[in-house]
Amino acid sequence: MTAPREVVVVGGTGMLRPAVHELLRTGARVVCVARRPERAERGAPDTGELVPVPADWAAPRELGEAVKGAVEGRRVAEALLWVHTPFDEGVHAALVPLLSADATVVQLWGSSGVDPRRSRPEPTHYAPPRSYRSVVLGFADTGRGTRWLTNQEISDAALRGLRDSEPKQIAGRVEPWSDRP
Repeated sequence: MTAPREVVVVGGTGMLRPAVHELLRTGARVVCVARRPERAERGAPDTGELVPVPADWAAPRELGEAVKGAVEGRRVAEALLWVHTPFDEGVHAALVPLLSADATVVQLWGSSGVDPRRSRPEPTHYAPPRSYRSVVLGFADTGRGTRWLTNQEISDAALRGLRDSEPKQIAGRVEPWSDRP
């Protein structure tokens, strides 16, 4: 019997909750890391396996230990991360020892004040055959201007990041940045 797909999602209880639920619908085992991971259970499908892991990205060493316990010695092949800077470097360092040699890591970047394409360092932990993909969260047009992306649009972009091997992706639009809501 083949083991189910296992995905670690850091920050999966807010805007990434639709992504967590979609992964569960496909039968995946989702290790959902958040301060209040039980929030991911609201509306979750009965398929897949949701593993809530209480942890805070502000304490990356403890977060890494909690994920290590949740994956029970298995190497993580896929990770989806929503982590604010400056905590992302610590979270990357904590997760690297848990990743498979060919793991895919997708990190979402967003900011209402600064163009996220210009405000972030690229992590240095993911030499091939590992794959690091960044998904910059932009904004969407409406009939009367622009708006920030919805949780569903963000989750769709995150899941696309797991499927699409392009290392730099944009959800919505970011040009010109001055058009943001």
